[in-house]
Amino acid sequence: MFHRVTLESWQAFVPYLCFALIAGSFLAILVRACFMKPSEATRLASMPLREEQDLREAREIQTSDTTLR
Repeated sequence: MFHRVTLESWQAFVPYLCFALIAGSFLAILVRACFMKPSEATRLASMPLREEQDLREAREIQTSDTTLR
């Protein structure tokens, strides 16, 4: 009634590959978050709570800050 599932040799690497992709994505996001400027983190943290006009103004202020440098 039950048949044993036999994997071919190349199929044994699929879980390792998937784990490596997910771990790599997580580490990339973690590194990006660690090196984020505090002002950018504050802006991203308050995005769901702000109105559309406030978001536009914050984006314009941030863009003008980077053009001055």
